[in-house]
Amino acid sequence: MENNYTRLRFKEIISVAIKHGLRNGVGNPSDLRLVLEELGPTFVKIGQILSTRSDIFPKEYILELEKLQNNVKPEDFNIMKKIIEENLSGNISDIFLDFQTTPLASASLAEVYLAKLKTGEQIVLKVQRPLAKEKILADIRILRKLSPFIKFTTKNEFFNIDEVVEEIQAATEKELDFLNEKENIKKFNLNNKDIKYIKDIKIYEKYCTSTMIVMEYINGIKIDDTSRLVEDGYDTREVAKKLTFNYFKQIFEDGFFHGDPHPGNILVHNNKIGFIDFGLMGNLNLGLKKKFNLFLEGVATNNVDLMTSSILSIGIKKDDIDINNLYQDITLLYNTYINESMYEYDLAQILEEVIITCRKNKISMPKDVIFLAKGILTLQGVLAKIDKDLNIMDIAIPYFKSKIIEEKLKDFDISLLGGKVLSVGTSFLDLPLKLLQLIDRGLEGRLKLNLQFKNIDENFNEINKMVNRVIFSVMVAGLLVSSSLVINANAGLKVYGISAIGIVGYLGAGLAGFWLLISILKSGKL
Repeated sequence: MENNYTRLRFKEIISVAIKHGLRNGVGNPSDLRLVLEELGPTFVKIGQILSTRSDIFPKEYILELEKLQNNVKPEDFNIMKKIIEENLSGNISDIFLDFQTTPLASASLAEVYLAKLKTGEQIVLKVQRPLAKEKILADIRILRKLSPFIKFTTKNEFFNIDEVVEEIQAATEKELDFLNEKENIKKFNLNNKDIKYIKDIKIYEKYCTSTMIVMEYINGIKIDDTSRLVEDGYDTREVAKKLTFNYFKQIFEDGFFHGDPHPGNILVHNNKIGFIDFGLMGNLNLGLKKKFNLFLEGVATNNVDLMTSSILSIGIKKDDIDINNLYQDITLLYNTYINESMYEYDLAQILEEVIITCRKNKISMPKDVIFLAKGILTLQGVLAKIDKDLNIMDIAIPYFKSKIIEEKLKDFDISLLGGKVLSVGTSFLDLPLKLLQLIDRGLEGRLKLNLQFKNIDENFNEINKMVNRVIFSVMVAGLLVSSSLVINANAGLKVYGISAIGIVGYLGAGLAGFWLLISILKSGKL
């Protein structure tokens, strides 16, 4: 199957690319989207994965890729029934009291079915389509073969296609393993077990496999369906605040957060908020979490130095970094927002601009940090639909400030207090002595200044040229003066009654002066 599929698919991909004018590389966002749509479900999925990578693609590409819809025509149920029963190791009728043959949702990788167990519990089954894994991995292998011939340039920036394909493969393999999603749900439940307003998702582990996951059905209201929420007596602002607070907790406390919190993945059920679809989750390990919290501290306290140093510690350096340029770019970004109220900040936009600034300075952010920025941007869109008067910073600022204090207190070791006090006291007592030493060295001529010059060789070359021109000018002037004195004294051999030595001197001074003028004009620095 694979060789035949690969051969036909290879021809189809090239044909569709040429049809949309992609002969000389990808340069137009809408053309890229049209190609992905025409190539079908697996390429739509690839486009959706790429839409989360604002560190790789410019904003216009991200916005275009976000338009890709994952609504796919359902598979014939007889085919899906066979797959379901293979996963269950039994007949549907023996396990379920009721089973709806029309799927609740149909996507490129899987379909979702509603059913009822013999116990009366309503559940959903998320089942992979036949050969979904084989087809998408075959498409990725084709992309890998085509990568040497793909030129992807936008705004004079070059993108490493091999790196993009690696990212697609890693994300797809993770999402195709439903046992991974099952573990994600269990971990999410554990992290939020004490949060009363977050719904715990029950998993039926005995029915779960690598290609099928079975969980309880949440018959909830979509988070952005405000009219239904109000009809059912919910305070939409309170819902929005709880959602935002919990999402910040997922990121900055748990370091494990939902990768795609769009309205379709968040439901309100029995006064609780329920997240669904845990295929892609973001992870911030302890070290990365602390570094990112330092960055937020820099934002909250207007400390550009702290923001710069934390970015350097978080990012992956692609080349030699000019720290001064990075600092200036961060300062410029900070100054853009300094005149605004903290509550008017667009947190998602700030994170996005930081990522763009990093890319400009040859720094790549870890994919989970990109997930974080994408998640907050998505959340901000959800909040706008729930309560247009609620700004994400209304919740973010108090949360960040409380987190900064909490982190400082958590890291504080009382046993070190005495040592720190002693160290500060000793340094204070040493200060007069060090000041006297500094004065003594100055009086004795031993005081040294450490100065650092940028591009010193280039600057010295310019100084040398300038000094040489000054010396040459003095020599020309000296030749003119001496020639005038010789002619005035009428000394030596004469030509037409004029001193020959003086005439030669004048001619030499004229030629030298003309040559100096030409060199200055050619340098463009008259």
